[in-house]
Amino acid sequence: MKTLRIPVLLVVLLVMLCGCSATSGLPLYEYDADGVILWKSCSPAQAEVLSGSVKDKDILQGAACSSWLLESGVVCSADYAKSSQVRLKKFLDKNPQSGLGHYLLAYLIAKEAQLAPMKGIDLVPLMEQEALKASRFSPELDRGGPDRFLGELYLKAPSAPISIGDMDKSLEHYEKAVEVASDFALNRLGLASALLEDDETEEACVQYGKAQSADGFSDKLLKVDFYKKLAKACAGKRAGE
Repeated sequence: MKTLRIPVLLVVLLVMLCGCSATSGLPLYEYDADGVILWKSCSPAQAEVLSGSVKDKDILQGAACSSWLLESGVVCSADYAKSSQVRLKKFLDKNPQSGLGHYLLAYLIAKEAQLAPMKGIDLVPLMEQEALKASRFSPELDRGGPDRFLGELYLKAPSAPISIGDMDKSLEHYEKAVEVASDFALNRLGLASALLEDDETEEACVQYGKAQSADGFSDKLLKVDFYKKLAKACAGKRAGE
């Protein structure tokens, strides 16, 4: 397997994750996690009320609301991303096996890193740690979200000694995401993108073809920078080849 190339400039790390100042452009698909709805539109006031509740489900919904606000670009603040973690961390102190709690915390740390890039490299191990816990406790969340998160993290981060980038780990976690939700386009597209970066173009295009007939696929996805290279490499391939 090819290892990730170390970038010439450390600044590459600063744009490795989607964020409100440079949003991913990916659609947000609502997901019901036992009554906590991920990627559902909400307001900052709603997030504040929910996060201040004493009820566990409200605290989780508040963190989910904050995550949506950051990803949608309604809020664009590293301080907001950081403050949104406080109640969630207290919740996890009492509920250390909550996969959803760890997943949301990983995401909020990632947003803080993206929006405060000078701190980003120090936060990468923390988001990795939380996402690994989410994958261990609740791999099914958000249609394989924890492993999809890890696949992207290991794919986009610079490799050692600068950071944790690792092509083998990226492929491993994208493959796990596909195992959890094989009919979800973002899992297939993520795996295809990692395979392409690993010079496995033929297999990448197989996965790209399968993504085209999977749930959530649209041509709008191919306008996202993360997938443009993939679409170009696989131009002319029939879905499912």
